[in-house]
Amino acid sequence: MSRAAVLFILLLGTFQGAARAAGLAAYSRASIGAPFLRLGAGARAVAMGEAYTALADDASAVYWNPAGMTGIEKRSATFMHAAYLDSISFEYAAYAQQLPREFGVVGASIHYLSAGDVMEVDPSGVEQGAFRPYDMAVTIAYAYRLEEREAAPADYDRPVDEWRWLRGYTVGLAAKFVYSKISAADRTQSFDIGLRSPEYLDERLRFALVAQNIGGVLKYDQEREVLPFVGKAGVSFKYSDQVLCAVEGVVPWETSPYGAVGAEYRRVLAGRWSGAGRVGFSSKTLGEVSGATGLSAGVGLAYEKYSLDYGFVPLGTLGLTHQVSVTARF
Repeated sequence: MSRAAVLFILLLGTFQGAARAAGLAAYSRASIGAPFLRLGAGARAVAMGEAYTALADDASAVYWNPAGMTGIEKRSATFMHAAYLDSISFEYAAYAQQLPREFGVVGASIHYLSAGDVMEVDPSGVEQGAFRPYDMAVTIAYAYRLEEREAAPADYDRPVDEWRWLRGYTVGLAAKFVYSKISAADRTQSFDIGLRSPEYLDERLRFALVAQNIGGVLKYDQEREVLPFVGKAGVSFKYSDQVLCAVEGVVPWETSPYGAVGAEYRRVLAGRWSGAGRVGFSSKTLGEVSGATGLSAGVGLAYEKYSLDYGFVPLGTLGLTHQVSVTARF
């Protein structure tokens, strides 16, 4: 087994252990809350079935895998609007940039989910007026690329060459501050941790790991809800300059594991313009609603380092969800 595979397995176990240490007691006494933290950020990722842990390399990596921010050359920004069922809307914005002297990458993002107006009634059914539930999360993140000089200190008793295989791996950490308001409100904190490998097989293959929403408990009056912890392992493969695909395994704490796959076809249209078509599939929603579900698709249009993307996800008889996002690298 290669050293890269060993590191992959060891870190997966470390992430799971950290999550249990942070949240085992809470999970034994509470239900799952703040489900908006599971909503994907960026239309490109959503269109590809959210198989994006190993692909994220722009500002949206703050959400998908903070280690992916090292794919940003200078600066990147992402803005997304998503229209869900009824009057539910989801807004996302993120920004990330390289620090001077190769000190790593920093980023920040904000989630905002509005459920629209909801009528409150008392136990006898009398209307008490409307209120507007909403959820918000602010995230700050840092990522660093491991270099040979960092992985092998001068006073370590092994030759430097034995640590050469670590060169190019990146690690990321994100701190998340969550506020949720239904009729009552509360706030909490959690964190994400991620790993991204360098590219293998002539820069065509990459793998990544991330653990999201570790720790954090929300309290509504007497109700306790923990944040939705999830562990992900993803692989991306560049079949050609035009075709890219990804596969991902997801392990939520409270439900059964599921898988996701996605593919993208990109080609030059004219001059500096390019277009992309995307499809994806996730088994996350299979069996939850009747009708066609689990599929996703979308398109993208890019001019140099600026892109406009659209994605949609059918939810069976419930209808469609739509996402539009703009991403810039500058």
